[in-house]
Amino acid sequence: MNKTFEQILAELLAEKAKKTALVSLDSTSKTSMWSQLFQVFAWVLYNFSLAAMLHLQEIRELIANQKVFNLRRYRFEALRFQYGFDLVEDSDQFKNTYIENDVEVVANDEKIEESKIVKYAACSRVIDNGRAKIVLKIAPEDLNAIFPNDVMIAFSKYIEEISPAGDHVTVLNYNPDMLKFAFKIKVDPLVLNASGMAILTASYPVQVAIENFLKNLPFDGELSIQKLEASILAVDGVIDLQTLQIESKWIDPALNGYGLYQPVSMAVIPASGRFKIEDFTALQYVS
Repeated sequence: MNKTFEQILAELLAEKAKKTALVSLDSTSKTSMWSQLFQVFAWVLYNFSLAAMLHLQEIRELIANQKVFNLRRYRFEALRFQYGFDLVEDSDQFKNTYIENDVEVVANDEKIEESKIVKYAACSRVIDNGRAKIVLKIAPEDLNAIFPNDVMIAFSKYIEEISPAGDHVTVLNYNPDMLKFAFKIKVDPLVLNASGMAILTASYPVQVAIENFLKNLPFDGELSIQKLEASILAVDGVIDLQTLQIESKWIDPALNGYGLYQPVSMAVIPASGRFKIEDFTALQYVS
């Protein structure tokens, strides 16, 4: 109820007028007993409505500010990270100020946006030696790059400060998984030549289709061999194909680098969150 004191009093008077037993209460004096009682009742109802609205507002704020750390929350917090800005003490909010020439400066929107350097993030829960842990994969805007050590120190400190006590969080900042494949592709010689080049445009549409397929995969998304084959078959000039081999390799911390290529039988999720194509030399075109 969001009514003024006057509106409540008017409604009480309107209800009084409907009651024939109260017709005799018709004094217009401000000091009349019935008039003062009605004002007291209206004042009580008005204050009760204010208290109810305040309580409702507090509940809404508590719900809005509730921060249950699930996997979606970790991803959100990773993308919210502002490199170069400190957190407000005992808070998960950034100060959004910095010191320049011994003067505290309030950061503008452009400065704040520039500091949000984590452009891709994905989070999952895994069991490692019987212990549950959170795995958080991150990447910069350039998906072929990784964050330098200084950034990772700051980011890890940020996650440590905002995450609940007891959560074991592992942050992965890996170079892209390498993808290697071999396809035998039957082409229409009227459209594509023996090297897979489009006769009219001098482009290589199969290579473009594969690159676009990988670009359109969500970060940490599953690569399906069947869907990759479908994207190649959709290329103008491609009649049929045979998948000879698809393999991938990823960063192995134990080796301080990439491990060996492993075959992909049906689908694979990249350990780094994304793929990089080694080369296109294994594409075979037949007419």
